[in-house]
Amino acid sequence: MNLDLPEPCPELPDTVSLATFVEQRLHATLDSFELATARLYGVTVVDSTAFAQDDDASFRLSFLAEHPDVYELLETSSSSLGRMFDAAAVVTTGWAAPLGENGEVEGAPSQHAKRRRVRLTVVVSNQGVASVIRFADQPDDIITDPGLATGSLADAINGYWAQGPAFIESS
Repeated sequence: MNLDLPEPCPELPDTVSLATFVEQRLHATLDSFELATARLYGVTVVDSTAFAQDDDASFRLSFLAEHPDVYELLETSSSSLGRMFDAAAVVTTGWAAPLGENGEVEGAPSQHAKRRRVRLTVVVSNQGVASVIRFADQPDDIITDPGLATGSLADAINGYWAQGPAFIESS
């Protein structure tokens, strides 16, 4: 046993709890709902029991990469580092608009009369995917999703994690 290294975390908290905790910490450091780039973080869980006490020492976030396009971010070679952590977190901002009668946004959300600025944090691990949404006009409230989201970003996040851990080949 190496006392200079943390013990491996035997069990991750549930994905929604982890996503909520990560988003709250990011919210404390991000002062904008208009980020120029999507960001990728590696999440290391140090002590899963400390989540119950809302302890900042329970996990570490490592900034890994950023890119103006969230889909390209997930495909860059540097993003593969995120799969070496207990979980990865993707943060992006944009516009959201209410759904129409058919269950879809009518037109571009950025052009909708009832558009709202939004920040989305998605966490993915071997336990699944969860996301947290926070709106600029109601920054004290969050909406969580336990991995039921569908669409191109959900597919991209799942595909990103399914590639498995990154390996660095020695020459």
